[in-house]
Amino acid sequence: MLLHGIVFFFIFLLLKSALSFVAIRQYNRLPHSISIKLCKTSDRHQHRYQQQTSRGQHHHQRRCTWSPQDLTANVPRYPQIPEDDYIKKYQTNPELWPVEFFVIAYRRIQNKETKQYETQILVRKSANGTSKYGLGTGVPVTRWVLSQANPPNGYEITEPHITFDACWYPEYPKNRKEESWKYKKIDMKEDAFTNNIFEDDELETYATRVRDALRSEMIQRINGEDNLTSWELSTASIVKKILDNPNSVVAIQGSFRMLGLFEKKDEETNNERYVSFDDAPAPSTLAESMRIYTMFPQMPDPMPLPSTSSKDLQHEIATRGHRMAENGRDSHKDKYGRRYTHISTSNVSNTIHGVYLSVDATDFNGIDDIHGLDLFGTTKVDREWVSLENLKVISEDGTTIGTDDTKPTFISGFIARQLVKEGVIPR
Repeated sequence: MLLHGIVFFFIFLLLKSALSFVAIRQYNRLPHSISIKLCKTSDRHQHRYQQQTSRGQHHHQRRCTWSPQDLTANVPRYPQIPEDDYIKKYQTNPELWPVEFFVIAYRRIQNKETKQYETQILVRKSANGTSKYGLGTGVPVTRWVLSQANPPNGYEITEPHITFDACWYPEYPKNRKEESWKYKKIDMKEDAFTNNIFEDDELETYATRVRDALRSEMIQRINGEDNLTSWELSTASIVKKILDNPNSVVAIQGSFRMLGLFEKKDEETNNERYVSFDDAPAPSTLAESMRIYTMFPQMPDPMPLPSTSSKDLQHEIATRGHRMAENGRDSHKDKYGRRYTHISTSNVSNTIHGVYLSVDATDFNGIDDIHGLDLFGTTKVDREWVSLENLKVISEDGTTIGTDDTKPTFISGFIARQLVKEGVIPR
């Protein structure tokens, strides 16, 4: 009996050693970059372990979605948003909110190669390197600049003066002992396009009509039967107040100017435009297309100091993804579970209420090759028509809503995706 027990014990040790050897061989075959850590990746905000292999990351990217969100509401299974959160401060004083106008031109057209019909959006190459494409029509009515900086062309300091401390932003450098820097609010000038080379009476008249239609539409939405949440009502009220100011006409005009559809083909020889105002969409149609979405950016963390050089800022953008992965920072949402809409520079004005107007350009001719202009400049900016599929707005099948991460491809990808969901832009 004793002999049998000794034999069984040695057999057990041999089997255990063999299994350990096999396990070690399997482990050595795994990629050296693999690691296992606690991640928050589920759409239900559940905690789970995830292997950070390329396959796991690809699966995560395939499930990257966004929908309009109340940025002051706590997300289940995430820490509560503190009362000193900068967005809560914005809500306490709505004058703090940056507001920006965008115009999106889209068309349904037959693809020359596939012969299939597709929806395309008029975009431009992204100017700041955070994504491949951008709308390129964003014009802030009101925004932040560093307190020591002069307002850019066409803008003036808000009266009465409004300032905001950088330390209120969550990406403010931790353990910084020096005094925080500040930002000041600036507004677009009401006469920014008047009596200068950028003056365009026809475009101003059209922009004025659009603004009047937007004001009427906003009144109906606020006083209508729609059950707006407190967040939605606050946002609508802020935009309504902006539209009541005459400088909103200038912002709308500037957005159309940068879009390029109504630009003159050759300023020196004739006044022919790519699209004449006789063929322009009715202002009421544009007003009905209006959607207001709050852009919430993935900011550099820590926030670069104001003295940081342009070269270093570009390096920060180029290396941010790698550093976020190393530091365990989620590239899709902040620590409170709020989802990012886009990748941003250190510009704090990129947290904005965006007012989006959509133009159906399907029936316009001669707009395959088109350019826009700088807001306050004469530089022509090339534009191109890119399909919703190539912008990652819809899936490769050309019909279903996409789930790829749009942020590296199209700054306004999640916004365009939401417009498709709501039927404002057709698939």
